[in-house]
Amino acid sequence: MNKKNKTFPDNRPALTVMIQARTPERIEELIKRGVNGGADAFGIQLEQLEKKYRTEKILSDLFCRVGDKPLYITDYRSNLNVGTEDGALAEEILAAVSCGADVADVMGDLFCQSPLEITYDEIAVKKQKSLISEIHKCGCNVLMSSHTYKYLPPEKVIEMAETHHSRGADIAKIVTAAENRKELASNFEISAKLLQKLDIPFLFLCVGSFSAPHRRIAPLINNGMFLCVVEHDELSTPAQPLLSDALKIVNSVCL
Repeated sequence: MNKKNKTFPDNRPALTVMIQARTPERIEELIKRGVNGGADAFGIQLEQLEKKYRTEKILSDLFCRVGDKPLYITDYRSNLNVGTEDGALAEEILAAVSCGADVADVMGDLFCQSPLEITYDEIAVKKQKSLISEIHKCGCNVLMSSHTYKYLPPEKVIEMAETHHSRGADIAKIVTAAENRKELASNFEISAKLLQKLDIPFLFLCVGSFSAPHRRIAPLINNGMFLCVVEHDELSTPAQPLLSDALKIVNSVCL
């Protein structure tokens, strides 16, 4: 997962600060605080940035602010992108890649919105593979994501992750749910099974009433990205822990 000599830590989870903001100034502020707070990487969620700021110059300037740290971008069809066609999102992803992103998120149902955010429509899958190929040509890695927001059994999660891999993704990301202790325990089991069975890095996360332990411990199991935030505001994802807390967890466990 390297580009332009940017690397993720190989001996512990990468503390990845996710940024959701409406303006470049707020993004710059959160990047600076993340760097000062010990972040290893950053994730900028373009669907939250006002569209007038999504220009080549502004994005290139923002992406440079992370310095030598890897940058992950998303451009989901939610938030300020509601109503935007998937083809336009794909074009915007490619534009962001050309501005210096190191990892680009491609939704598992891009080009054909589907349940569990994974499509098996042949035309859509062909378009996804083509987009992934274009992203790779730019020297950028691809993370394919499926936000299901519901509990799924181990075999279904593994199947989805393998599907991501088959389409050319370098990283698989699946978000399910844990609403009770049984589902939480099963999600820990799934994290271990993915580590055994999957040939690419992965992010397996959950939301729900019992998601907090998995959010904090699972990154230690798979040594992947530990998604966190520098502060919780009106746009941040509540389930993502604070960078300061994530840093304490990683430092207490990883040498």
